[in-house]
Amino acid sequence: MDIKPYYPVVLSILRQHGARVVLDMPCGSGWLGQAMAAGQLDLDALDGLGLWEFPAASLPYRQVREHDLDTPLAGTGGYDAIVCGEAIHLLRNPGLMLHGAFQALRPGGKLIITTPNTWRSGSRMRYLLRGFHHGFAPMVRKQRGDYVTYVPWSFPQLHLFLAHEGYTDIAMHDIDEPKPKHFTEHLVGWPSRLYYRSRQRTAETAAEHEYWRQAGSPQALYGRWLVVSARRPA
Repeated sequence: MDIKPYYPVVLSILRQHGARVVLDMPCGSGWLGQAMAAGQLDLDALDGLGLWEFPAASLPYRQVREHDLDTPLAGTGGYDAIVCGEAIHLLRNPGLMLHGAFQALRPGGKLIITTPNTWRSGSRMRYLLRGFHHGFAPMVRKQRGDYVTYVPWSFPQLHLFLAHEGYTDIAMHDIDEPKPKHFTEHLVGWPSRLYYRSRQRTAETAAEHEYWRQAGSPQALYGRWLVVSARRPA
């Protein structure tokens, strides 16, 4: 299994949350199932149009079903946690997916999202030079069902979508990766870091202070990946 740097972070969040019943959405080739020994979790999986990559039957999933994540999620519920790995940037209707996940979580349940950190400083340099972010090449000949990237995500944008869907305790998690990887990225990101620090100093509430602290962190400004968790209120 090709281990990506955010895998240990997701597993740590699940352990800390005490999650037992988990939905892997989408499951891809089933890295989460591979990381979990049989009996550790009651693990379900789904995958869908343009995303399907069904895991091996030997992996410890209770059930695997096909579902287009751009359509309403129905017939599931009561999950302690939902893991949405590397998918939200491939969706035309991310708000619909977030709403379906909210309904499928039990009160107090946690959604964990992983996605490329498209607005990091290095990707912004590429956008300035080419007009396209890193990983967001022109899709002019692509069709629905191909690998198509729709939405370039950042922590502030994810926070906005999650908060307006009713999630609370929105948190970005640090990943063990170079931050920044190149010195030029440090220079490009420095003005943003100064701005976020000034907003953090003038924040009027603890929640606002925490928001600006996370938005101005090295992970948000320089990291290649985002891992963001949020809770359905109890």
